[in-house]
This record gives sequence, C-alpha cells and structure tokens, in this order.
Amino acid sequence: MGLDALYQALPGASPLLELARREIGVGEWLCSVTRLLQDPRVESLAPGEPDPGELQLLGAVKDLLRTRPNLATQQVHLYRSWEHLHFVLSARRREAPGTEDDSLAGIAILGEAEIGPHVVAGQGVPLRYSRPETVKRIARMLDAFPFESLREQFTFEQLTRAHVYKCPREDAVEDAWQWLRECFEHFRSFHATAAEHGDGVLVRVD
Repeated sequence: MGLDALYQALPGASPLLELARREIGVGEWLCSVTRLLQDPRVESLAPGEPDPGELQLLGAVKDLLRTRPNLATQQVHLYRSWEHLHFVLSARRREAPGTEDDSLAGIAILGEAEIGPHVVAGQGVPLRYSRPETVKRIARMLDAFPFESLREQFTFEQLTRAHVYKCPREDAVEDAWQWLRECFEHFRSFHATAAEHGDGVLVRVD
C-alpha cells in the first residue's frame, strides 16, 4: 500500500469538525467524508450493519449539503505525487529533507493541524485541517508561485538526494514533471475556489 493525498474543502463555520472532535465514533469515520459528500445515502456506508458513528457523520454531511450542494466537487487528488509537489513548492523540503516543514508550502501539502487523536485515515495517518484564513494565505502563495522556474531543481539526482517519496525513474522525470504541472494547476485552482468561499481544507495523506 502507498500514501495518496486528497484535499477536501469544508466550510469554516460547519459544525462537522467539532462534531468529529467531540464524538469519537464520528471522528473515526471522518476519513470517509469525501465519499459521503459524493453519495450521501445509507447504501454508500461501509458494508454490514451501519455503525452509529458513521450514521451520525452521514446526517452531518446531509446537513452540510443543504447549504453547500457543490461541496462534492470541491476536492483535489494528488495521488502519490504529493511529495513531488511538496519538493517543488517548499525550499525547506528541498534543502532540509527529514525535518518538519512548517512553512506555508508545507502546510499546503500536509495540512495545518491534526483534528484529534482519534481522527485518522485507514492506514492510521492523522487527518489534518487548514483553517480558512490559512487557506487564503495558501491561495495567494500558489497564485504567485513561479512553478516553471523550479524545473531545474526537479532532477533525478536532487529528488533522490532529498529522499522524495515515489521518486520517478531517471528516464521518467520529464513525464513526472508534465504530470506535476497539471497537479499544480488543479491544486492552485482548488485553493483559489476554497478561499473565495471562505472554506478550510481537510487534508488526508494516507
């Protein structure tokens, strides 16, 4: 199994996150919120007898969709290229691999803060949330980011030296860069829309 990254916009005023913090059963199912936003039906829950926490989460999702029916589309998936984008966006990630990256670029990729000790995804990685005010800063940073100027940094030697997760083969670096360019554009557009709506961002790297 590998680690993929998924980003979901969530309104800052929504009680959903507080519910997940307060109710352990809800928090344990929060990783499925993106799926439930897309298909908010009991039939879309995990197989078997519905779990009370998951049912409670489904109810909160339905409430959310009544005021924001477009939330199902407000997401972006970086798949396993999230570390590639982190390497490009963050000078700290490039220059100090293995150290904690609390730069704005690092927060954009990894999220601002954990939601709660019980709020984890399927492989046990904590879900994180970036607040609306932070998302606005990220959106401004991404809008002004000179992405193409970092192409010379995106080499097999430097990616390997920085121990970048899922480093592409040496003969596949150019293809990886082309794919990453698309990822960056989606990532930038996603944050611009989230900032425009005053949303925060739920970050799942799992």
